[in-house]
Amino acid sequence: MGHGHSHDHHHHHAHHGHNHDHHHGHIHEHSDIRPLRIAVTLTSVVFIAQVVGGFLSGSLALLSDAGHVLVDLASLLIAFFGLRFAAKARGEHDVRYTFGLRRVEILAALTNGFLLIGICIYIVIEAVRRMLGDGHSHVDSDLMLWVAIVGFVANAISAIYLHKSEHITTRSAYLHVMTDLMSSLGVIIAAIVIELTGWELIDPLISIAIAIMITRGAIRVIRQAGVILMESAPSQISPVELKERVGRLDGIADVHDVHVWQLGMNEFTASLHVVSNDPVDDVIARVRQLLSSAYGLTHVTVQVESTSADKGECGAC
Repeated sequence: MGHGHSHDHHHHHAHHGHNHDHHHGHIHEHSDIRPLRIAVTLTSVVFIAQVVGGFLSGSLALLSDAGHVLVDLASLLIAFFGLRFAAKARGEHDVRYTFGLRRVEILAALTNGFLLIGICIYIVIEAVRRMLGDGHSHVDSDLMLWVAIVGFVANAISAIYLHKSEHITTRSAYLHVMTDLMSSLGVIIAAIVIELTGWELIDPLISIAIAIMITRGAIRVIRQAGVILMESAPSQISPVELKERVGRLDGIADVHDVHVWQLGMNEFTASLHVVSNDPVDDVIARVRQLLSSAYGLTHVTVQVESTSADKGECGAC
């Protein structure tokens, strides 16, 4: 434990020194990095304990819970490095990655999703084999119970730390940790049942239930990441409706070339052309105001064309 502490202390110190150099932009990151670092450390410990405990006690439920924890560990690491990278990219005004490194998050989430589905398939096959009575492996419920309790407590601590945070990535990590708490609870219940009744079938049953929970989460992650990578408009924003609403603003003759796409889990961008004879700055201000209040779009590119000058060039409108 002493080692972990000194490491954390050192890290903190280094970060502090960093804050003095550029005093802007880092304070906000800092508040989220720390709960994430604590959660990553705790989750790693739990993961190792559950894998070792799962193999030693012969409990499949523990192993599947370890699978669940691995997901969490991955999503926490993504959140952690995502925040670190974002801060770094902003600090250096990176030239090539003009959108920052938000897509790293998405690619990692995608990989994570497929990895999980693989783990779940393994767990379900193993569980079915046990239920059919291949290989009678005895479950050591004592060890299983202790490891599950350790997992539950560590998860609860991570959840408390992450719950205070506002950042979207930590928010999704928090939801992960909550489902983890549920699956840890399942394992504890299974261990107690085996302890009291000796009914070992509950172990594979609980592990299948956990696997189904993980699979549902994984499919959702894959779908989300897919939508983002395909650059399709996010489900909650309709480009058609957006176009109509902008068109109804004062002094706007036409709207075309509307694009809305998603950069990261929670960042949307739009670009559009509007035709208007009003002063350009007013038009842009009006459009921006509407998009930010109605859709929460902050990264907006508006190109303004006048009706007279662009007749020839802009035949489509």
